[in-house]
Formats: sequence, structure tokens, C-alpha cells
Amino acid sequence: MTSSSSSSSLFVITFLLFSPLCFSRESPSQIPDGTLNLSLLWYGQFSPVQKERVRDFIESLNFDAKEGLDPKVSAWWKVVESYQERYEVKEIYRQKSSRTVAPRIKVKVVRSYVDEKMKFGKELTIDNGEKLVETAVGNMSKVVPVVLLASQVRAHSLGFCNATCQEYGLTIKSNIKGQKKQPYVMVSDPEVQCPGECAWPFHMANRGPHGMTYQPPSGETGADALIIQLATGLADVATNPAITESLFKSELPYSTDGNHNSSTYIVDPATKCYRVFGSGAFPGFTGRIRVDPLTGGAFNSHGINHLKFLIPSIWDPKTKSCYTPM
Repeated sequence: MTSSSSSSSLFVITFLLFSPLCFSRESPSQIPDGTLNLSLLWYGQFSPVQKERVRDFIESLNFDAKEGLDPKVSAWWKVVESYQERYEVKEIYRQKSSRTVAPRIKVKVVRSYVDEKMKFGKELTIDNGEKLVETAVGNMSKVVPVVLLASQVRAHSLGFCNATCQEYGLTIKSNIKGQKKQPYVMVSDPEVQCPGECAWPFHMANRGPHGMTYQPPSGETGADALIIQLATGLADVATNPAITESLFKSELPYSTDGNHNSSTYIVDPATKCYRVFGSGAFPGFTGRIRVDPLTGGAFNSHGINHLKFLIPSIWDPKTKSCYTPM
């Protein structure tokens, strides 16, 4: 297993099934929209709230309805989508305008599999981590496995609980047709194993300024801490050119001068904004967020059905700063 993360190794995610290029003469160049098909593997025992929150969050990534409350989770996801503007389309598709319109990345759960008995044990290693990825893929093609680890599972040997409880990468399998690279993402519920590392601000931080702690918007620390880690992993993998380059084989990257300076597009943009949840953040302070007066839950964005989420900030290549919903 090889890793494409800047930290220790293991997870991933990718988008596929791009439609044919098609542009009108007046329109700017546009990379075609894509669909990110996810296959979820719930490894261990999760609460109903945890499962519901993950599904609702994923569905909220593309929720743009005008009647929804602002700021939206989908606005955050648009920053992720904007990273594709670093690519140029084929010369034959370029028009008078060299501006590239970022495509939508539609996210869809196509499979959900539960292993409450934890077939490969409670102590994860690289070897059984690969087996979990294979299990999540099953016999499906063109899916990205997302392995979710319950609080009973220890994944320290994979680098979890060391400032993060998520990772992304590629598994590489060799067969008669050559090598097959399988991106995947793995995320853990840190509530029991290392809440001080991965569940802040719903739990007191175990290092640095402790700052204030808040109630999770769902009422369950394990559910909303899981969302923070999942959001970080999704954003980092979907913006990593080492993972996504296969999606743009026929396209050239922009030159590294002008508005597309290489320092503008960074690797792991959500990790770059570690523990930043709102504007004005500093160590021990989340930044500007809101607190629901009815539940006491802290949040910075809205999703489907007026649900509230606290999601991490992400490096915005246009402003060259951490994008915060608030």
C-alpha cells in the first residue's frame, strides 16, 4: 500500500465517470462534471445517529436549494471543486476565453455494508487495512471505498490519533493486466481512542491551548467528530493531483505562473487549516461559529433538512487563505 498523504499512510477517495467534453462557442472552457461514487463500509458498531449524520452530510455536499439556510455545506464543497481549475482542457476544446469553469463533483453513496463483528479484528494493521478496502470495494467497479471505523477499533499503527483520525491513499494490486490503483479513504470515530486529538472542539484538546469546548450539533460527540474527520479526508483526497491525475489524462496542468501559481493550489488543503472552523481562529479558539439556542450545539454550516454541521475550514486557492463558512 502506498500513501499519497503528507502524513503517515492510508486512505482515499476519487471521482470518476466523466461525461464527454461539450462546449458552446461562446462558453469558457469547462472540465466535464464528475460523479464520486462511494462504497461505505461500517466496520464495528455505530449508533443510528452516527450513520444518519454521515449519510446526511454526504447528501448535503451537493444541496444547493435556495430555500435552505446559509451558509451551506455545498458552498464549502464548491471550494473543493475549484481546485480543478488548475487543469486545462484539450487545445481543440479551448475557446477565445482561457478561463476554466470548475465542474461539479456529484457525490453519491452507491453501497453501504456493515460488519459489526469486525471480521479482521479490532487492532488494525496495514495488511488488514488493505483487506477492509477490498471488502468495501466488493465486486463493484468505479467506486471509491470509504472505510468507517467504530470507536472499538484501534488504528494507531496506521497513524491515527496523531493529530488526525483520517488518512487517504492508494492500494496497488498487480494482475495479468498490469497494476490497478485503488484510491480509498479511512476514517475513525475518535470519541473513545483519542478525543483530545480528533474530537476538539467537542472535547478538551490534549495539547496546546485548550480553549472552549462545545456541544456537538447532533448531540453525539462520536457522530460529529466523525463528520469533521470525514470532511477533512474527502476534501484532501479530492484536491490531491497525485490521486486525481488519472481523471485528467488528456489534459495539461496550467503553467505555474500568473494566477495559477503552484503555491496557490496546495496538497491537503483541509489539513492545512487544522482546527480552524471560523474566521478569526487562533490556537485554542475555533473562530466564529454559531450555537443553536435550542440544543446548544455548535455549527458553522447547514445541510439538507435544515441540519447543522461543524465542518473544518479549507485552503481557498483564490483568496490564498482558509475558507470558513462563517
